[in-house]
Amino acid sequence: MHEAFWNGLFDVRWEEAPLGAEAIRLTVRLRERGYAERTCRDYGHAVVHLGGVLHEELGSEQVRDEGVVADFLAGHLPGCRCYRGPVGHREEPVRRGLAHLLVMLREEGAIPPVVVDQPLYHELIEGYCRFLRRDRGLAETTVVNYQRYLRDFLISRGAVVSPAALVALGADDLLAFSRQRGAGLGRTAWNHLATALSGFYRWMDLCGHGGAHLVGAVPLRRRYRLADVPCALSWEQVRRLLGAVDVNEPNGRRNYAMLLLIASYGLRGCEVRALRLTDIDWAHDEIVIFAPKTGRRRVLPLTRPTGEAVLDYLLVERPPSRHREVFLSSQPPHGPLRSKINPWLGRRLDRAGIVTARRGAHILRHSLAVHLLGNGETLKSIGDLLGHRRPDTTFIYTKLAVEDLRSVALDPAVVS
Repeated sequence: MHEAFWNGLFDVRWEEAPLGAEAIRLTVRLRERGYAERTCRDYGHAVVHLGGVLHEELGSEQVRDEGVVADFLAGHLPGCRCYRGPVGHREEPVRRGLAHLLVMLREEGAIPPVVVDQPLYHELIEGYCRFLRRDRGLAETTVVNYQRYLRDFLISRGAVVSPAALVALGADDLLAFSRQRGAGLGRTAWNHLATALSGFYRWMDLCGHGGAHLVGAVPLRRRYRLADVPCALSWEQVRRLLGAVDVNEPNGRRNYAMLLLIASYGLRGCEVRALRLTDIDWAHDEIVIFAPKTGRRRVLPLTRPTGEAVLDYLLVERPPSRHREVFLSSQPPHGPLRSKINPWLGRRLDRAGIVTARRGAHILRHSLAVHLLGNGETLKSIGDLLGHRRPDTTFIYTKLAVEDLRSVALDPAVVS
């Protein structure tokens, strides 16, 4: 074998090579999904490499199942001498390319799909999650959160996950799991764990399996209303943080636009990631914010700096994609952004020299609320901007209005 000539889309010699047609289809598929030309070339050539070996050793040019690829990767590839260069220097691109080949062949029906054996507790989790969605109307983020804790609980029971066996457990069993799984969890996360287990046994009881005696077996940690004090930056620190962003670094324009949206409107991270192209009305300078946490939408005015930052990202940095979300992953196939901005934000805080106990994007939401409160905005207007359903939720920010609290504080001499 030898390195072949690349014409910009696919190798002109692939048309006659074993598995050449598959290599060309894979290359076109990857190119449509935004993969780099060099990556398309390497992955396509890996398919031709596999086809050449199959033709020489087996006299076959078809991939009928995953075993053919597995034998090639384990038997031929580690000591491959088909090309000049050190042995094994191109193993990883070949493995990745053939993984994409298998995905393509499954979708085309050329090889059977992978049959995954579902765990014993699969039906229980699915039934409980359907109950949470359809009957209780919980948000998807809450369902996923509860599902994670319940899955860990069922895994800890091993093979004993039948409804009868789970109902036969005692409160001590649930407490033992909760102490082990909840080690290091904060108060809110612990309460989510306890609520997930109690809700699961309440559902089991509704289904006729029993389990009412285990509802509330894991106690909630008491949370006093308005006991917490939000962590917020001063507005000068927020400006310094925005100034510490370099838009020319990788994903700089995307992250700066997201940061400016959070700082300007007090958005949650999930609200920024859910923003779609159709949510921005450029003609009327409006932006529609969808809150996955509550399922509600609110219309806000689009400020000029924020609009320019988003437009700069759309025109310069956003990769072409069929997805309608504004912010996309920079990695192919450039799907909607799923990862949080917090790690990147923490590095920007360090660059700006800002020391704070909380380093997540939510701190900017608190900072905006405190800034508006200090400028004389009413709690009602702040709550409407942040998307609060109840005024009590916004009331907690009054604890950070230190100057206003000083003006109404009593003189210690008068009190004494």
